Amino acid sequence: MFNLSGSEIIFLLLAGLVVLGPERLPGVIRQVGKVYGDIRRTTQGLEKELRGTFEEPLRDLRATAESIQSGFGEVDTEPSPPMRPEMSTPLTSDDDELTESMNPHSENPDV
Repeated sequence: MFNLSGSEIIFLLLAGLVVLGPERLPGVIRQVGKVYGDIRRTTQGLEKELRGTFEEPLRDLRATAESIQSGFGEVDTEPSPPMRPEMSTPLTSDDDELTESMNPHSENPDV
């Protein structure tokens, strides 16, 4: 929880010995250990409760995400309707002239 290394713990004990003295240090260490244990038990209980509360909704969410993800691998054999219906009509001869005039690579005698 606090992520202290061995040398840091020894330093804190020596500082506590200097500040509190040899008579009060064991009692303070006991109290700190007790409080630490209480906090740890409380947080573990809270974590269990939260996991229990959110377990089912998370399971449903994962199942939905997996079904959506697996749907992307399927191939649709039905032709899709055109995105722009006006583009679905065949070109006529009048439209051919318009198409040629819009193409920059076509030979344009007027230029």
